[in-house]
Amino acid sequence: MEIHYIIEGVLAAGGFMVALIIKRAYQSIDELWNKHDEMTRRLTEMAIELPKNYVTKNDLTHALDIIHGRFDKIEAKLEKIHSQIPMRSRKLSDTQ
Repeated sequence: MEIHYIIEGVLAAGGFMVALIIKRAYQSIDELWNKHDEMTRRLTEMAIELPKNYVTKNDLTHALDIIHGRFDKIEAKLEKIHSQIPMRSRKLSDTQ
């Protein structure tokens, strides 16, 4: 009968150890999921905040195209005005 108690004690201690290992494993998994959720939250916040501080390449290209178009119009108008002004062909004297 003593061997029976020894075997049950060993099985109980082994079961206790297995339970502790499983509990620790689940705690580690929970910690990893919490870290994952935190990183997901931070990435989501960054994705929301990023457009407020920076412009996308497509938006910048579109804005530059508009600005260049306006400068081209101004340049064409200046050339038109310049071509309408008669050239004064007078000689500068030495006193001027």
